[in-house]
Amino acid sequence: MFRASVPPDAQYVPTVRRQIEDFTRERRVSQVDIEALVLAVGEALANAVEHSDATHDIEVQCRVDDRKIIATVIDSGRGVERSKSDRILPLPEPMSERGRGIPIMQRCTDMFSIRRLPGGGTGVVLGLLRRIEGNHATS
Repeated sequence: MFRASVPPDAQYVPTVRRQIEDFTRERRVSQVDIEALVLAVGEALANAVEHSDATHDIEVQCRVDDRKIIATVIDSGRGVERSKSDRILPLPEPMSERGRGIPIMQRCTDMFSIRRLPGGGTGVVLGLLRRIEGNHATS
């Protein structure tokens, strides 16, 4: 299992993205799945940094097995509205600079959940069903 704990600062997002990429590549995950996962995790982490107002580290985890990849991003911030993940959100206008994170995460994953955590914070779960048969991985 991959685990990282990073300060709520945007400078750490590229590092975690590279670590997730390395972790999944070592487990023989297909490049298509790696790219989708890294993009989704990067968006979840960027949202946690920008919107949570967290003062404690953000926790990132990733598990890989033969059939699926599950990543979580958990912050200790103010939490998010539940309705934000109950339906697929439309992408914003092409020139818009905001509002892309959740729609991108939804489109990059097979399983997506975002919930306010008891006591504060937000948990984002991103899941992919592995697309290429014959891959064998361990967590």
